[in-house]
Amino acid sequence: MSSTLCAQTVPMKRLYSIKELVTLIGATEWFWRSQIWDGQLPYVQVGRKQFVDHQDVETFIEKNKFKN
Repeated sequence: MSSTLCAQTVPMKRLYSIKELVTLIGATEWFWRSQIWDGQLPYVQVGRKQFVDHQDVETFIEKNKFKN
């Protein structure tokens, strides 16, 4: 019986571009940009592109959850 384990582990992606956030979470590109501009979401600037740390996205989600 052969093993189905991978020889290497792929590291979890840490930074997401704005377009990747749109694809993963579903809000619009302008929503994410406005959150960055308003200081609600920290970002990393690389050249002209802005990237968001996955931990900051999780914090943003937890901070903006509503409970009834």
